[in-house]
Amino acid sequence: MKTATVRDLRNRYTSLLSWIGAGEEIIITQRGKAIARLIPEHNEPTGKVDWSDSPAVKRDRTQARVLTAQESLEIIHEASGKW
Repeated sequence: MKTATVRDLRNRYTSLLSWIGAGEEIIITQRGKAIARLIPEHNEPTGKVDWSDSPAVKRDRTQARVLTAQESLEIIHEASGKW
């Protein structure tokens, strides 16, 4: 466990973040008294997503019309400048 002052937190927060990223707990002190504790967040690893159940994958595209190059170009030009 590491100790840092409020001034360290303000001026060297990137160093403190690297300590937290390495798994260290940090006690923040002010005038010699502990006022806070920074601990690393332990996120649960996310599982894999099964996209085969997605509505976008299951959508019936047999009736979908394929756009021509000119139609695609018109859509692109129409959308440009709106962002």
